[in-house]
Order: sequence, then C-alpha cells, then structure tokens
Amino acid sequence: PGHIRLLLLLFYAAISSNAWLTTTHHSGLKRSRNSEISAHIDERYPRGEVIGSSGKIGSFILNSINSPVVPIVEESNNHQYPQCQPAAATPRGVSPGCLSPGNTPLYACIPSSAIQTVWEATVPHRRKDLVFLCNCIPSRHLNFDSSSDFTICILHFGVSHASVDDKGTASSLQPLPILNTSPQSPPTVVYGRHATTLAEVLKRDGISVEIASSAQHLQIVAAKKLAWSSLFWLLCHDSSEPMTVKEVWESKSKQIHELVEEMLPALERLASEPWTKRDDTELPKTSTSIKSIGTVQEVVDYLYAYSMSMKHGKITSSLRLGLNEIQERNGVLLSLMAKLSDDTDRANLPQLQLEMIRRVAGEESLERCLATAKTDDDRDGTNYLERVSCKASNLQFLHYPTKKNSRLKTNQLSVIIVGAGIIGSSLAHHLSRRGDLKVTVLDKSTNLLPKTGATDEDDDIFPGVATSSSFAWLNANDKFPLSYMQLNQLGMEMWHRHEMLKEYPVWSGALIRKEKQDLRGKNSHYVCVGPLGRGDAMCLEPGIDFKNDPTDKSSEFYFYPEEGFIEPIEVVKGLRVSAKGNGANFIGGVEIESLMRNKDGKVAGVKYTTTSDNSNIIRATADLVIIACGANSASPALGIGSEKLPLAKQPGALTYVSSDNYLKQPLKRIFVDTINQTHMLRRSDGTLVIGGGK
Repeated sequence: PGHIRLLLLLFYAAISSNAWLTTTHHSGLKRSRNSEISAHIDERYPRGEVIGSSGKIGSFILNSINSPVVPIVEESNNHQYPQCQPAAATPRGVSPGCLSPGNTPLYACIPSSAIQTVWEATVPHRRKDLVFLCNCIPSRHLNFDSSSDFTICILHFGVSHASVDDKGTASSLQPLPILNTSPQSPPTVVYGRHATTLAEVLKRDGISVEIASSAQHLQIVAAKKLAWSSLFWLLCHDSSEPMTVKEVWESKSKQIHELVEEMLPALERLASEPWTKRDDTELPKTSTSIKSIGTVQEVVDYLYAYSMSMKHGKITSSLRLGLNEIQERNGVLLSLMAKLSDDTDRANLPQLQLEMIRRVAGEESLERCLATAKTDDDRDGTNYLERVSCKASNLQFLHYPTKKNSRLKTNQLSVIIVGAGIIGSSLAHHLSRRGDLKVTVLDKSTNLLPKTGATDEDDDIFPGVATSSSFAWLNANDKFPLSYMQLNQLGMEMWHRHEMLKEYPVWSGALIRKEKQDLRGKNSHYVCVGPLGRGDAMCLEPGIDFKNDPTDKSSEFYFYPEEGFIEPIEVVKGLRVSAKGNGANFIGGVEIESLMRNKDGKVAGVKYTTTSDNSNIIRATADLVIIACGANSASPALGIGSEKLPLAKQPGALTYVSSDNYLKQPLKRIFVDTINQTHMLRRSDGTLVIGGGK
C-alpha cells in the first residue's frame, strides 16, 4: 500500500537533500543564515509564475518579466542583488501557485486543450490568479468553472523562437515577439483581474494591447480569431503549392468574402455564448466596448489586418497544426450550423468550407471534423490528478494515482536504506517522520550517530566518503537540458523552504570566471549578473586579487547571487539525529553480501555481516530496499542479477587549508574559475576548501 506515496516521499527527500542534483553540500555557519542575502520566502518571486516557460510564448513572457540584472557593483550594497527571479518558471510536476505569493499572476502559456488540466493542478486558492495566454474560446474551454476569476489573453502577436531549443539546451538569442507591422493590426485583448498587469508587460515590448470591457467583448474577439485560424490554413494549402497569406489575399479575396458570409451566422452564435458569472463592474474600465461580431466586411477587415500583422503577410499557416486541431477550429464552427447526427444535416452546413476541407484535408479528416464533439470530459478531474503536499515545506507536487497501487495493507511497511550519506540520511529523516514505516539504515561506517553525552568537540560523525569530501555547492548553474536545471532549482527552493534544512545553507552567491561568451536569453530562468570586469569582481570578492592575472584578457566574471553552500557533516548529523528520534534504526559496520529476492524475482531484503561478527550472515527482509551508497552502488553485490550499475568514476581533488592565518581578507563568496579548473570557498570554521580537476 502507498507505494506511490512512498515514491513521492523519496522524491521529496532526494530533492531536499539535493546532493544528487548538484554538488550539494554546504559550508555554512552552524544552524545560521546569511540574513543580508536570504530573502523571506514570500518575497522570492514577487511577480508571479510562468507555466509553460520553455515554449515560445512562455519564454518570451519570462524574459520580459525577468530582465537582466544591471551589472553595477558597489561593495557597500552588493547584498541587494535579488536572491531569485521576479517571476518563477514553474517546473513540471509542481503545483502552480505554490512558488509565488498570493494575488500575483500565474501566466499559463499553454495550448487551449490544457486549460482544465492546469486549473486542476493549480493550488485552489490561487486559481483566481491564473492568466491564460492561448488561442482559446472562453465559452468552450472555460465552461468547467464559470465562477472563477480567470484572466484571459487573446494573442495577436507571435514569437520567433523559444529560449531553449528542441533538445532543451539554451538558445543563443533572446526570444522576441514578432511585433505588429501594420498600423491597422488588431490589438492583443486581455480581460480579468490581472489584465492591467499583463498589459504593462506586453506594452514594454511594443505590443498593442486592449483591455476588454466585458466578458462578451473577449468572446467576440476570440470568435473572430477562430475564423482566421479556421480558414487560412485551408486557403494557404488549397492549391498545387502552399501560398503565403499575402498571396491568398491577392488571389482569393472574393473567396474569402464568400467564406465569411457563409460562416457569419456561426460566428454570431459563438460570439453570443456566455462563459462567466463574474461581475464586470469590478474590472478595470476601458474606453472600448464591442457588443457584436460585426458585418461581413468588418470581419473581413479584421482578417486582413491580422494577416498583414505577421511579417507583412509573408507567412504560410501550418497545414500540420491545422490538421491536428481541425475539430477545435473548423469543427466548432460547423457544429454550430447544424446538429451533426446524420448525413441529411449536411445540407445546413457551409458547403464552401466543407468542400475546401475535403480538398485540403481529405475525407477522413472531414469526417473527424464533423464528428460530434463531447461536451463533457470522460475523466473526473478530481480523481485524475492529485496535489500532494510536502510536509517539510509549503510546496505541492502533482500525482497521477493508479488503481494498481490503491490496495491497502494492514501491517507496517518496512524500508531498508543501504548507505547513510546525505541521500540515505535524508531519506531516513523523511520516511521515518511518516510514522507508519519501519526504517533501517545500513552503512559500513561505525560512527553514524553522535555519542550520548558527547560535547561538540568529540561528537564527530562520519557522513560518508563522497559527502564529507563534497564541495557542497547549492546551484543550478549552466545545467541543461532545461528540465534538469529546473530540477536543480527545485532542490535549491527546498533548501530555502524546508522546515529543518533551511537553517543550514549560507546563500553567499557565487562569482564565476568564464571565457567571454554571449549570455543573452539565459537570464530568464536563473539570476546572473554580468559580464563584470575585474574591478567589479574585486568588489564582490575582495579576498582575491585579480589585478595581475595574465589570462584575464580572454575572460570575464559573472555573479550568481542566489547560489550558496552547506556544511555537509552538520547537515548529515542533523538528519540522522532527527531520523533516530523518529524511530529509524541505524546499523554501522555493515558489509553487504547480496540482495535477497522472493519467488517472483523482486528484491525483498539484503544479506549482510557486521564487523563485530563477520561470520554471521544476517538476513533482513523489507518491503522496499533503497540503494543510496554513491559510487559503491556499482558493487556486484548490489547489482541486478549479473549486471551492475554503469557508474563512471570521475575523481577530482580537494585541498583543505586553515585559511584565516594566511589570508589578508577572508573569502566572502564561492569562487569558481572555469578557465583554470579551480574552485574554492571558505567554511564557517575558517577552512578554505580548494578543488580542481576536470
């Protein structure tokens, strides 16, 4: 029972320790925080969140809000650099709304088909802050909740490319809008409680914006845009060779008028559909008010203006996208003309459009378009997706339950964790606090817990080889693809929020020396100040003299203010003591002989000996066995059959120096020199940790 919940807890535990996400350890003051740099959690993302930030529209919105930090450094005020971006990029799997404070916009840059899913995933009290930027029909895509105070944006601009490419790596250019190129171009229309805020974001990039005066006003604009998306993918491809929209207007102007005249009754019906019960009197007042779809000529004028606003009409509407969305585009308008119950109703349908669909898309696509669309989704949203709260923080994660894992078991589940480093100790802490699990931790070290009655001087524990020798850097620096970087950022977020672990990090910021490069477009997901010269670098880190560096001409400096470090021994000690207090059992001096399996071949426990009695093989059974012993996980004893984990050894070198007797001024930051392959930081006891090697 609860295997799904258990796996989620393992995910939370690993995220909170973060050691497997980055080089995660911290050298900081024992149970202290840098109050100058650390910001209160409610202030970390003061301008909301962007959902779908890896797409074209989402990356543009994120870049527009998260403008680069101006690289002006003064030693007296460098602590004022932000510790996070103004707006968060909501990672997949995290419930929208739990990263940012209430009443800030949640920009949902998503396909219209994902609107209800995003609404279900969002923290309930934040749903009123959702801002949908997509080609939707409010009466069709928002009819699941007519009382919510959504903000809707009907876009009349495009974006050239996203800030990441198809492989999830960084683009060298910043995503920019394709601006309206015609004075008569239709404005982007917004409606709802965050309409003014969104309008200000868009106007900064030269986008013409209009705030709708009513819900009906927005519905009318959406109906007009649907007319364009329904017709022009067909018109562009209803010839031997694809045509641009400009060429369509030059050669098919009469046909466009006839098509609009044919579909006008459907447009009028769609434009009059109600979709919300909200009170428009509470929304911002505007000077414009639209109450009808207009005449045939007015609709044609809109279609022409919108066509010419995109690269002066030198674009070709996508055939592939039109075919994929034929039901959402053409099917909506056709279904409004008649009840599609049998072939006799086709006489009531717009014949010009039907024939064009048949020529361009084929008979099969036409039948799919004519199929009666379901008005109610087959799935029950509340059962399809769940939001699971992480007990150690105020974050919520998304969970898709399955019937397969819904069985209940009356006896207590048992878990064996092999390895008591930072990952194993974190797992022990988080699993043991549930109260319904029997947690046992096995490790080859003997000094796993502080001695009873020991003082701070003689209660040293051994945190593990990898943990104790880790550089302990909390960062998501230059990590790609984007999903991996966001997973690292989520780990950093947990270090800020975790009720126990938030006291350990020192958020000193990291000063990094790199070869000169173009970092445009890379700042939207991660705070980076730079490029900086030697003078600014010395203000940020006066403990290092950069003046006489012969390789300086080809390099520049960048400051990452939201990065920090931990002191791994202190963190592991705290996790183990907490887990022990929760009932977890730590057994040291263990040598694993092999994994145990049941008759179905499933791992059901481990065989091990102890240093106190290596002749006695102990057989320990468990419902779940977790291997968390770093590079030792590749041991054949822990392998699957004759196979073992394909871990590569990439050793580096760390040097520890008592620095305070030799440095004129102690280091304030993490310093990384990517050119000379060195990195250093100063821990709370004055020890200078210096690393090197590729």
